[in-house]
Amino acid sequence: MRIIYVHHALRQKNNPPSQNDDIQPLGVKDAEITAELLNMMSSYSNLKAIYTSPYYRCKKTATIINKLLNLPIYEDSRFNEFNNVFEAVKGQKGDSNKESWLDCQLRIREALKDIVYKYDDKDTVICVTSGVNITAFISLAFKVKPSNDLPFPLVPSCSPIGFDIDKSCFE
Repeated sequence: MRIIYVHHALRQKNNPPSQNDDIQPLGVKDAEITAELLNMMSSYSNLKAIYTSPYYRCKKTATIINKLLNLPIYEDSRFNEFNNVFEAVKGQKGDSNKESWLDCQLRIREALKDIVYKYDDKDTVICVTSGVNITAFISLAFKVKPSNDLPFPLVPSCSPIGFDIDKSCFE
């Protein structure tokens, strides 16, 4: 199936930054342009749903994109950022509110696995998330094992990137 990763729109950082940060006006425009691109794609793609992190900037980006697509939107906390301070990770040494880079990738991969097993091979879903998630998408698509050595690439505002991920990626 095809999963389209979309980084949330340009963030308006509070001082200190929080998970409730809004998006900047330029980010709204980015999300509207992304919606137009995805809407054009919908004529030859079987778009089924949008998945998003519950973080405000991700949900708002997903909502803007969905104005043209009219898809169901599902929130999944597994698409939250690395070292999520809002959910404790059991069994972790040290700060119980932190997770390792490897555990972060495994968490995101589990969310993607659930999506892949929910839909048909010819379906497409959109995932609006934070930048930290891209490593899990890339490693699955290229069948690279998750590791603490994998890089954390930076991703620009509302950049849609398509990945073909099927059940064989989880074997």
